[in-house]
Amino acid sequence: MKNKLLRWSMLLVGIFFINLATVLAQAGPTGTFSGTVTDPQGSSVAGATVTIKNANTNQSRTTTTSGEGRYVFTVLPVGTYEATFEQQGFGKLVYPDIKIEAAVPRTIDVELTIGETSAVVEITDTAPLLTPESVTTSRQITGEEITRVPTSTRSFTQLTAATAGVSAELSPVAINGNGNVSPSVNGTRTTATSLYFNGIDATNITSNEGSLTDNIAPAPETLQEVKLQTSLYDASTGRSGGGNFQLVTRQGGNRVTGNVYYYGQNKRFTANEFFIENEGLEKPAATRNEYGFTLGGPIIKDKFFAFGGYQRTNARTGFVPTARSNTTLPYALTFLTGERTAANVAEAFNRARDEYRVTAAGG
Repeated sequence: MKNKLLRWSMLLVGIFFINLATVLAQAGPTGTFSGTVTDPQGSSVAGATVTIKNANTNQSRTTTTSGEGRYVFTVLPVGTYEATFEQQGFGKLVYPDIKIEAAVPRTIDVELTIGETSAVVEITDTAPLLTPESVTTSRQITGEEITRVPTSTRSFTQLTAATAGVSAELSPVAINGNGNVSPSVNGTRTTATSLYFNGIDATNITSNEGSLTDNIAPAPETLQEVKLQTSLYDASTGRSGGGNFQLVTRQGGNRVTGNVYYYGQNKRFTANEFFIENEGLEKPAATRNEYGFTLGGPIIKDKFFAFGGYQRTNARTGFVPTARSNTTLPYALTFLTGERTAANVAEAFNRARDEYRVTAAGG
């Protein structure tokens, strides 16, 4: 009896994890791949076999072309794929490096050549894939860019400032714990952005706004790509008047991969601010230490994979929040003792300014 209950329990647990994996795969960031297959005369090739295989996991999908020679693959997880085109009486055609990006429809039209199916033609240098179905203005930042382009806080948000229509205040040090900056897209407020993490809406739910300074900041080593859509995005991703961020994390594959890293920043490596140096003051504290690791690989080869990472950040700056700086009432108005006339308000602000004026080192 106990063995029977154990078998049923294991079966239910297995069904649960299979369904969970299916749901997570569907919820993750995906793209589409489509096009047409023709012969040398330009006629449609119906019934051609098209196979697309993920280079990282070896998982593949197969379809056949329609009567008009069309094929389409939907809900493809982000990554690099190999596409193979086959039909009786034609040579096999292989595209080994097809990049599938989040929320981007990829299109490639193929012309088969007459010959034996044993003859394989591999296309290693092709024109950029077309996206005629999409009019979205966007920029893709690869994981290699995120980890190799130097920034003061190693946050992907700093790289978005180089995107057309985007402006952001870049700080030489991290002024908040996660190191993010909040960009303004096409003149909108910095809170008018939306953020999707692996296909899941991760916009700040506590305040229902997209200020990235208060949102998630994944370690650069865990990101596969970041896509910033700035205009004309479709209803599946557009919920805000500003930009739309699509964050895609790396995935486990058949190979065991990982890394260990450390990033250090302190005032010995930074230049002094002009006005502080002009007053003869030492550089303010600006310390940031980040260390962590990533690890990914197969649990069941070609079927089940895992990837994860850990990062710890210790940051300290010369800015220390106080009750005075956090008050909702302008500090200068605490000097106002009489009526709120223009002259009295001006005098109060002058007194507050004199109090903050730097006169000597340590003053």
